[in-house]
Amino acid sequence: MQRDLQFLAVGMAIRTFGAALYNPFLALFLYSILHVSYLEIGIIFVGVGGVQLPFGLIGGLWSDRIGRRPLIVLALAVEALLTGALAYSFYVESLVLAIAVAAVGGMLLAATGAAFSAYIADWTTGSERTLGFTWYRVSFNAGFAAGTAIGGTLVAIIGFPYAVATAASIIAVASVFVFLFLRPSPYDEALRQGRGSAPAGEAAPRPVRSLGHSFRILARDRVALLAAAAFALVWVTTSQWNVTYALFVHNKLGISYTLLGIGLALNGLVVVLGQSFTTHRVLGLRHTTIGIIGGLFYVVAFLLLGVAALWMLLPAALFFASVIVLTFGENLSSIPASTLPSNLAPPDEVGAYNGAFNTFLGAAGLAAIFFGGAVLQTVGNPLWEWVILVLPAIPGIVLLRWAARRIPAATDRA
Repeated sequence: MQRDLQFLAVGMAIRTFGAALYNPFLALFLYSILHVSYLEIGIIFVGVGGVQLPFGLIGGLWSDRIGRRPLIVLALAVEALLTGALAYSFYVESLVLAIAVAAVGGMLLAATGAAFSAYIADWTTGSERTLGFTWYRVSFNAGFAAGTAIGGTLVAIIGFPYAVATAASIIAVASVFVFLFLRPSPYDEALRQGRGSAPAGEAAPRPVRSLGHSFRILARDRVALLAAAAFALVWVTTSQWNVTYALFVHNKLGISYTLLGIGLALNGLVVVLGQSFTTHRVLGLRHTTIGIIGGLFYVVAFLLLGVAALWMLLPAALFFASVIVLTFGENLSSIPASTLPSNLAPPDEVGAYNGAFNTFLGAAGLAAIFFGGAVLQTVGNPLWEWVILVLPAIPGIVLLRWAARRIPAATDRA
């Protein structure tokens, strides 16, 4: 892997380790300590996410105009500061302050998300791009596995506010590391020098482009919009992992914080050990096909969890089995979700396309949180809860098949 991508991967592993100390347990803190209901948790997450949603697209356009590295460094530095502020808000048990900090932080972080994907795309093409995103994801999950394995116990021992404060210091280390070691990408260099062209194989920005120009390209690209909409529908189901899953497992399946942390760590461990293998096995397949198979794995995993809760049948064992099946789906789904937007984009609109896809998927994630909270609040049968929650994946899979007929084979090839 190219050296700068290695540095990006290390920085992301450090950052994710810090964030994973508390983030997977956030909804449980709101429910258990601040006494927020399931539905209210959904409303809070959707409200905060809704404010930041447009900034994903804005940030993609921004990264095409000021470069990738500046936004990456800014993202990590801001996240460290705001995580510290979040720790204070939890220490004083102020839900209002926590929501305000999360909203501001979410807007700034959403505006920098596309820069990470665009940075990887700037250094890679073809199957090497797929592999580049794979190693980035492996590093993310290595940090996630370590963070969640420690986080569940850390939260129980020192309390949630102090765990969040610890996370802030670790994320600060990641920001310093990236600032010191990450070089500008070829696109960044071309942008800085004002070149209208760059050496062969390197992305070259046009000197002057209006925002309207990028919006028109996106609006006219019906194939890209179809693919984004298809993935978004699947994401409404798969994103139940982010909030609903932990709430269900702890409160309805009776899994302890410690076992929950181990299960979440197992998710990251399966990615670390299996993502590269999975990616190499599917190289040459179409991204849309990989996305369909990954979505079906999620459906099976969620229904398995519902069965376990309905009959309280080996709850701990089936919880871990569900995590493993789900993670195989995650390993597959992440490949097209991370790579296809860059493949579909014109060379000087990579950031914009990644920002647009992030916006679609972000909207789906918000819908998933509200949808999941409403289902947990109103449906009593645990199996029916998950039957309902997997339904959005069905039209998403149908649309992915439709999109496959319209995306050029070379572009859709992993």
